[in-house]
Amino acid sequence: MEINYDLFMTQLFAKAAVNGTPLAGSFELTSRCCLNCKMCYIHRSGTDPDAIAQEKDTGWWLDIAQKAQKAGMLILLLTGGEPLLRPDFDKIYLECLKMGLLVSVNTNGVLIDDEKVRLFAENPPQRLNITLYGTSSETYGELCGNAGAYERVMIALQKLKEAGVNVKINFSMVPYNKKDASEVYRTGKELGFSVQPVSYMFPPVRASGDVVRMAAEEAAEAQFEWQKNHLGDDDFRKYIENFKNNRNFGEVSYECGEKISCRAGLSTFWVTWDGKMTPCGMMPEPSVQISDFDAAWKEIRAQRENIMLPAECSACEYRKYCDICAAVSKAETGKFNGVPEYACKKAQEYYRLCKNFIDH
Repeated sequence: MEINYDLFMTQLFAKAAVNGTPLAGSFELTSRCCLNCKMCYIHRSGTDPDAIAQEKDTGWWLDIAQKAQKAGMLILLLTGGEPLLRPDFDKIYLECLKMGLLVSVNTNGVLIDDEKVRLFAENPPQRLNITLYGTSSETYGELCGNAGAYERVMIALQKLKEAGVNVKINFSMVPYNKKDASEVYRTGKELGFSVQPVSYMFPPVRASGDVVRMAAEEAAEAQFEWQKNHLGDDDFRKYIENFKNNRNFGEVSYECGEKISCRAGLSTFWVTWDGKMTPCGMMPEPSVQISDFDAAWKEIRAQRENIMLPAECSACEYRKYCDICAAVSKAETGKFNGVPEYACKKAQEYYRLCKNFIDH
């Protein structure tokens, strides 16, 4: 009998939530990166001595992995910063695989050479998530501060395809690369890789600097155009009609006016590069410095129960179109129950575009 994977995972996470099991974890191995992307929420330079000094060593991460697995973790994401910057990345990755964990990796792809292609081909990840920031050296130079990175990423993607590695391309849409959207989609299609665009950019809650993102209305249009163009008019129309009454059109979907109801801190957790546990990577609080995994998980679960979402959003007519979640509210307003104006504007414009599409 064929198993519906999505349904199976939904049921698995639901059971984990009831049982208090940390089913999925994210290990942020480093805050450092070899790129300098303008919208990054965490980035420190690849050679930052202070960051290097504060990073946890190999043994610490493997100890946390073992204790998390014992507590019920099955799914693990290795991320950063750029995790491949760490000289011990291969060891951490391979040891986590040996534990029987389903390991995925987030990377910008710049450091994927023949050796890394061989590593992933011979020891396949659940998925390799590679962010493609644009489709030209010019875009990479302007957005990421490294024009030469584009060619290296494209070479890596081609070699990973030839090696049969499971890759998903991520695409963060900002003013610097929105013109590249159609070419990013075409590149993914030619390579046979799925492409996941994101039009909502968080304020840099974990780093200093300005918010680099499109205006809310422009972000809504970018999301709308991507879906319409790449689903096709007929399928996009069906998408709107089929889900407008019971699904969220945004990139997240949570209830409002009540306690947080997403998986963060309920069946999933995030460990920062300097050893703190948080519910998710975009929620710098609540956080607990990890000295004992089980105790930290228990504390995060308890603290997340105090998080209340904005009551005003419950009755909002644009709710189904919105990116609202606890992390968004906190990042935009400084409060979990604050109404995020940017998300409101984006939702209203997305609704207008969808309604206009259906009506015409």
